[in-house]
Amino acid sequence: MSVCVEFQNRLHDLVEERELKRTQIVKEMGVDYRSFAGAFNYGILPKPVVLARMADYFCVPLAYLLGRSDNDAFTPAARPESFHERLESLRAEADISFYKVAKDCHFDKSCISKWYKLGQIPSFEILELLADYFQVSLDYLLGRSDEK
Repeated sequence: MSVCVEFQNRLHDLVEERELKRTQIVKEMGVDYRSFAGAFNYGILPKPVVLARMADYFCVPLAYLLGRSDNDAFTPAARPESFHERLESLRAEADISFYKVAKDCHFDKSCISKWYKLGQIPSFEILELLADYFQVSLDYLLGRSDEK
């Protein structure tokens, strides 16, 4: 469980701007209240899917939501793609195998197979590794934006 004070502060600011009750925001966001409460009250980073929903709701880049950037400008992808589609296109564009990606990023290749087979998204830490490896933003990797 990762905790991020910058994320917590940014989430507080975004919620205040909406001037709505937290229960209403959570309902509109479509996330579990406990995940939201952990993030709001303690800065606990939720699963990447929940984090992306939060960023979608507030229409901000993940880097902004996480407090890593002060740029809140966000342009959604013209045709949003899944993480799996983006990862495949990045791999093909770089003309490398998934084995090489896994080896270079220091995780087991079976992880990639599991993501595809079970339709899973990796942990936030691995997403950051992959984004750095392909030199793209988390938003691009998750298919939220067309801006690398």
